[in-house]
Amino acid sequence: MMSSSEIQIKEMVANRWDLASETFDTHAGHGIQSQKERDEWKHAFRGIFPGKGLRILDVGCGTGELSLLFAEMGHRVTGIDISRKMLKTAKTKAEACRANVTFGEGDAENPPFEPSSFDIVFSRHLLWTLPNPKKAVENWGRVLRKNGKVVIVDGVWDRGTLGDRARKNAGALLTLILERKDPRKGHAGYSEELKARLPHAGGAPLEKVKEYLVASGFEEVRTFDLKEVRQAQKENMPLGERVVRNYQYYLICGRK
Repeated sequence: MMSSSEIQIKEMVANRWDLASETFDTHAGHGIQSQKERDEWKHAFRGIFPGKGLRILDVGCGTGELSLLFAEMGHRVTGIDISRKMLKTAKTKAEACRANVTFGEGDAENPPFEPSSFDIVFSRHLLWTLPNPKKAVENWGRVLRKNGKVVIVDGVWDRGTLGDRARKNAGALLTLILERKDPRKGHAGYSEELKARLPHAGGAPLEKVKEYLVASGFEEVRTFDLKEVRQAQKENMPLGERVVRNYQYYLICGRK
């Protein structure tokens, strides 16, 4: 059972992503911006879970961008999120392309499903915004069938260094000048109070996530650098965005 403090944190997080939902997909790294990027994501995922018809749970699915990609690849997909407005966007997108994806409200740290319900549990850009990421990984194992896989795409966006801060400020300024667009819109701007209550507010380091997987009993833990995906993203990325895209970014997976 969640404490009142945890409930408060999650309400704050849900509210921030509700606010970000309207323009979330317009940002590189959130919405898929080109056919080449779409193809590179598919290529990366087929190398980890080939075939079709897998039961995939997308935790913290947001606007459902990768949930819909998995459905396009022939899988049976369920997406959960705590932001109702993100889910509303995801459902609208699924209806528009007639994708058979089930979207619903749910806590990514404790997915509301029976044990052994899924072949794959997937998360993207999620661990940094969870108050209990280790518990989340443990519970993802609970809803996986034996030999199922957890697949995590994540990175470290802000190490808190002067260099990172300068790069973000320069990128934001270029975006404002060259595109006349607010780079913060479509991102959830967390308060310093909220960041202080999250163990990985600047991003989830690869070695730490690997620790979570091993401690939760996952085997055959493997890491991929997503170089081709990142290159495809950069081809369509405005200069201001490219300036800040110099951080650790990875895919890691493990077998139950």
